[in-house]
Amino acid sequence: MDDADWSPRSLDEVRERIDAIDDAMLTLLHDRAHVVEHVGRLKREGGGTGANSAFRPAREVAMLRSLYARTRDPLTFTTVSAVWREIISGFTAAQVSLPIKTMAETATLARETFGAQALISLAPSPAECLSAVTQAPGTVALLPADGIEWRAVAASGGSVVAAAPFVGTKIEAWCVTLGEPGESGEDMTLAMAPDGTIRHIPGIQTDLTDETFLGAYPVPLKTGRS
Repeated sequence: MDDADWSPRSLDEVRERIDAIDDAMLTLLHDRAHVVEHVGRLKREGGGTGANSAFRPAREVAMLRSLYARTRDPLTFTTVSAVWREIISGFTAAQVSLPIKTMAETATLARETFGAQALISLAPSPAECLSAVTQAPGTVALLPADGIEWRAVAASGGSVVAAAPFVGTKIEAWCVTLGEPGESGEDMTLAMAPDGTIRHIPGIQTDLTDETFLGAYPVPLKTGRS
C-alpha cells in the first residue's frame, strides 16, 4: 500500500484505506501471536534458564537497530519503537509472565523498557532487587546505574544482560537475571578487577583471567533523530 502516486479525492477514501491498513495489521498481529506460541513451546521443551523467561534483550536491541535503519519519513522512530515495545510486551506476556523488581527512582524507566504488561514491583534497595532474582527465576532486577554495588551483583549469582534504556546515549540502569547474556551483534562485556575497577570490553568475553565476569550487554542504540 506504500504508493507515492496515490492521490485520494475525499476524506472517505482516505478513511477507507486507513481501515484496510488497520485490518491488515491486525491480521499480521494474529499471525505473530500464533508463531510466538510455538516459541514458548520450543523453549519449554528445550528446558534450561530460557524456559522460565521470555526476556531476550539482545534480540530486542538487534530488532530495534534493524527497525531504525528501515524507518523513513514521515514516520518517526519514536513512534516505531513505542509500538514495538508494546508488541513485544504483549507477546512476552503470552509466553510467560515477566516480573521486574526495581526501585522507585527507576520505576518509570522500567515501564518504558518492559512495556505495559510486565509485572513491575518496587523494592526499597538494590539488595532486595537482586534477592528477588534468585528467589523467583525469570525475574529481572533493574538496578539504578548511579552508585551500583558491583560486588553485590557479582555475589548475587546473576548476570548483567542489558543496559537501559535500549535506545539512548546514557545508561540509566542495568538489567540483572539468572540467564546468560545473548549476542546482539554489538555487545560489551562488564569485567571487575580485584580492586573493584570496572571495564567495558568489546564483545562477549567470558574467559577472564584476573577479573570477574559481571555479564554483557547489547550496546544501546544511539539515534541521531526522533
